[in-house]
Amino acid sequence: MRPRWKLMIPLVVAAVAAVSAVAWSRQGDTVAAIPATTTPRETATAVRQDLIDEQELKGTLGFGTPTTWSGTSGVITGLPAPGTVLDRGDAAWEVDGHPGPLVMFGARPMWRQLRSGVKGADVTQLEENLTALGYGGITVDDKFGNDTTVAVKKWQKDHGHAETGVVETGDVKFTVGKVRVAKLKASIGDHGEVAALEVTGLAQTVDLVVPVGKVGLLSAGQSVTVELPDKTRVAAVVYVIGQVATTKEDGSSTIDVVVVLTEPASGLTAAPVKVIVATPRATGALTVPIRAIMALAEGGYAVEKVDGAGSKYVGVKLGEFGDGVVQIITNEVTEGDKVVVAP
Repeated sequence: MRPRWKLMIPLVVAAVAAVSAVAWSRQGDTVAAIPATTTPRETATAVRQDLIDEQELKGTLGFGTPTTWSGTSGVITGLPAPGTVLDRGDAAWEVDGHPGPLVMFGARPMWRQLRSGVKGADVTQLEENLTALGYGGITVDDKFGNDTTVAVKKWQKDHGHAETGVVETGDVKFTVGKVRVAKLKASIGDHGEVAALEVTGLAQTVDLVVPVGKVGLLSAGQSVTVELPDKTRVAAVVYVIGQVATTKEDGSSTIDVVVVLTEPASGLTAAPVKVIVATPRATGALTVPIRAIMALAEGGYAVEKVDGAGSKYVGVKLGEFGDGVVQIITNEVTEGDKVVVAP
């Protein structure tokens, strides 16, 4: 959680000594002209840039809170490998030698038996999925009619089930989108009533436990950066900020925050990471390397600006500091000018 801002490093003694030896004659910000020299010296270009303050928050990379899927009857004869992505129409696992629960998309869980004569939003959800899977001829509404029964029987035949036209609670797993198999809970040969596997969404997330005093750095929808263990950085966005604080034994309070990666962290499924929150300190600042700054014997600071074949010392005021650079305030140096830097 250290900021990237650094105190100005001690200025180069040799450079200070050289400046001190000059008989200063200030005229505005220009303090003295220096004749051309045949000794090559290192220079740098004055650049305009934004200087930012970076705060680091520690978190854990993953795929969010998992959901456990359980079965009903039969014997589990096949299971997907962890990391498998289940799409609409895929079987979550195999039961009694044929595809088991079918993955369908929807926000409502499968909470009751669906059969001819039943009405409700869950019927609509089932009919939408059957249509999307190619079982046409259905009038999509909230009524389980004869056309729905025909479509269900076709689906059951294709998956090796008895053609009853009735959908049992264990026949379908509704989810809001594709899911990823995070962990197997059962083994092949177990009876289907057990918890079979855990699933998550596909989006990679970072779970943060943020001290209450740091929560103000974040807002929902804010762009942040995630630094992976190998120092690679990927883009992310703040997804959820908790509303309830947790108080620890030491009296400190924290808030749970979830960040979602907008770029994949390839090859990682879980890892300790850092979330980098950038706050602008200066916008469009004219900057030079810190090594270009010289302390004047009479007080204040200067840079040595390249001027044709020679150079001249220019008095400057110092602004914000960044990683190895400092903002200078002067009318005598503009973007693109060359300044001498100490070795």
